[in-house]
Amino acid sequence: MTHPEVRLAIAGRSNNHLCAMDKSRQPNKRVSLAGMHIDRASAVPLHLQIAAHIRGCILRGVFPAGTQFLGSREIARELGCSRTVVLTAWDLLYAEGYLESTPRGSVMVASVATPHAEPPSVASPAAVPAHMSKRWQSLLAFDYETNWPSEFSPGAPDISTFPFKDWSRLLRQTWQNPREQECLDLPPEGHPRLRSEIANFLGSVRGLVCAPEEVVVTSGTSGALDFCSRMILDPGDEVWVEEPGFVEARWALTAAGAKLVPVPVDDKGLVVSEGIRRAPGARLIVVTPSHQYPLGVSMGLERRLELLDWANKNDVWVIEDDYNSEFRHQDSMIASLRSLDREGRVIYFGTFSKIMMPNLRLGYIVANRHFIDGFSKGRARIDVHTSGVGQLALAEFMREGHLLRHLRGMRRAYATRRKALIDAIATLMPDDLTVSAAVTGLHLVALFTEAMRARMSDREATASLKQAGIHVQPLSQNFLEQPTLQGLVFGYGRLRVEDASPLLARIAACIGSSSRNASSDPAISSRTVRTIKRGRADRGA
Repeated sequence: MTHPEVRLAIAGRSNNHLCAMDKSRQPNKRVSLAGMHIDRASAVPLHLQIAAHIRGCILRGVFPAGTQFLGSREIARELGCSRTVVLTAWDLLYAEGYLESTPRGSVMVASVATPHAEPPSVASPAAVPAHMSKRWQSLLAFDYETNWPSEFSPGAPDISTFPFKDWSRLLRQTWQNPREQECLDLPPEGHPRLRSEIANFLGSVRGLVCAPEEVVVTSGTSGALDFCSRMILDPGDEVWVEEPGFVEARWALTAAGAKLVPVPVDDKGLVVSEGIRRAPGARLIVVTPSHQYPLGVSMGLERRLELLDWANKNDVWVIEDDYNSEFRHQDSMIASLRSLDREGRVIYFGTFSKIMMPNLRLGYIVANRHFIDGFSKGRARIDVHTSGVGQLALAEFMREGHLLRHLRGMRRAYATRRKALIDAIATLMPDDLTVSAAVTGLHLVALFTEAMRARMSDREATASLKQAGIHVQPLSQNFLEQPTLQGLVFGYGRLRVEDASPLLARIAACIGSSSRNASSDPAISSRTVRTIKRGRADRGA
């Protein structure tokens, strides 16, 4: 197909002008795409971003039928991309019927386009096909702001300093001349060498003593929870989940047909007595004791012993998600719940997604050997095993010490970023936000003060920030019941230290109170940092 010269550019104030444009007046006037926001850090290719922008404008009536665009070279120049990107976006819209060519070779909105027809929302009931199971429909019904790639994505690690040179060397060495058996199916519990290295790693980093035979290699925490849920639960079985808690865990449990029972979390972790009161017949408990998500509190020893005692007496399994526990920025490492387990009730989850990179999709389970045996036999009938491509390379990567060296370096980097974020919040928004006490992981929670709660909810705040191009998650979306806390969840794994204050200044300008005005005076800002008590910055809720 010949590419008619077409280009789009519009956003902000331009939209209002085009909405009012009468196609009967100046029908040959060509519009631009100047001002369209392109997110170059996004995983979505540029041509798809451009196509989505144009498609949305057509459906909203901003670009009525007959609207002509500037040439592809002009649009590429305006957007700062190659002409090929623009032409590829147009090709897609031609194929979908949104665009057509004019007799003079220009690009215009097709006459069959239907302005004002909003595309259906994926979350709307009408968008759910009737053949989906009720369990699947309830899974899709979760209202949750996804983890957009941004400076504040909770749990997103920094991969810029990862030793890719060593990793690629080991991948190359492993697969240049592999043994025949390694190219065939692996055991469902994972390659023996990697299981052995994971056991050694847990002993040195987490103080968790286990045998390789008690380790299973998985495709990450979500996949492991999916398998364990189906293994342990029958549809309708009750499961304790933390309130607020990790939404992704609830998805897997819901898909398995579990009945979720929200159990509140206080400054000592999961309130066991309340869980017993709400669901004494529960079959499973899912907790994040070393670093509760999202509040970041650690479960105290007394509460841990209480939980284990009740689980043992009532034949209940406990899944311990040791979320980001490797990154503890103050004090000593907290022992895992499984380290206290003497009855084999605790199933320990770990992952390499945060230490290395998310798309590696490698994690592990540690459990008693009877559980591992049943897990492996069942998995062999459903999933066979985790992809073997990275297993051998990872085993060598760990054996040569690269993982531990990288982990030590990232601990220092994340601690520095955490401090920069806390200082920026304390300086720029002391009257609006109070930082939680979390000293582990890659995120912190900034709770709304009473004055802030009186002005807006955290969902309203995140919506305002999203319009300004800042993606932060609202704390309230992590509640199953009516939220008892309001706040913002800030990830700092990808946050650059020098960006902390400028970004918080933008947030203060969008949602902050008069506290941001005081921060404009450097002397006042400096004095504010000195006078804010450490307890306020580090103790929080």
